[in-house]
Amino acid sequence: MTKKKYILKPGKHQFAPGSAAMHENDSLTDKEAAWYIKRYPHIKTLFEQLPGRQSSPIKQTQSEEGK
Repeated sequence: MTKKKYILKPGKHQFAPGSAAMHENDSLTDKEAAWYIKRYPHIKTLFEQLPGRQSSPIKQTQSEEGK
C-alpha cells in the first residue's frame, strides 16, 4: 500500500465555501488534495504532510509564495 502524501487532520472538513464538510482521509486522494489546496489555499491548515515530517503543517514552497 502506498503512503499518502497529504493527510488530513482528524474529522470531516469543508474545503470550498458553502459546501458540506465531507472530506476525510478515507475518501481523499493525493491528486484531489493537491487540486483543492491549489484552488483553496486557506485549507492548508487542515492538512499534515508525510513523509519526512511527522504531523507538521504543509508549508508553501518558494514557487507557491510568488504566485
